[in-house]
Amino acid sequence: MIKWIKNLLFPPKCIFCNEILDIKNEEFICSDCPSKIPFLNEEIPLSPGDFYDRIICLFRYKGIVKKAITRYKFHNKISYYRVFARLLADKIKNTEELPNIDVILSVPLHEKKEQKRGYNQAYLITKELGKLLEIEEKSYVLKRIKNTESQSHLPKYKRQSNVKGAFLVVHPSKIEGKNILLIDDIMTTGSTLNECSRVLKEVGAEKIFVAVLATGRNV
Repeated sequence: MIKWIKNLLFPPKCIFCNEILDIKNEEFICSDCPSKIPFLNEEIPLSPGDFYDRIICLFRYKGIVKKAITRYKFHNKISYYRVFARLLADKIKNTEELPNIDVILSVPLHEKKEQKRGYNQAYLITKELGKLLEIEEKSYVLKRIKNTESQSHLPKYKRQSNVKGAFLVVHPSKIEGKNILLIDDIMTTGSTLNECSRVLKEVGAEKIFVAVLATGRNV
């Protein structure tokens, strides 16, 4: 009843086009947008030097998806995390030959950047995703120890060196021998996710599966 009253006073809106939805709509996506969403059906191939073992990605980073992620990440549309997590959960459940996953983690923000933004967009998705997939969420084991320059502001050739040594596993025993699901919002070159995967593998992680909302790569 409380949820119904809240939806009546503050009608839900489609996260992609901002259209007001029926108060019974719990997907937060209008009927028109699914045909406009650039879903990624192909699997992103691995490259030599990748420390992660598989990449799961929902969208191509363009059009209404790019606008929605920008609003979520930079314009305080925090509630979007529920929809993104639900869509990503469906994708993961339908991913073939995915072994049992023991732990789910988010790519951490540096504490100064998180304080400035007010939230870690990847962590919000990760926490909800852990509940939906019934996987133990342990994002606290991975810490960003260098306040690096934003990767989006750098050319491709500088991105790997920018994040080198930026992450630390603070509870290695929680990771050793585990299959990890590592979550972030966007993958471009993959340098940040690869550096996180490197330090996780160094302390004994078994397999690392990266899951992201969107990629800017040509696949």
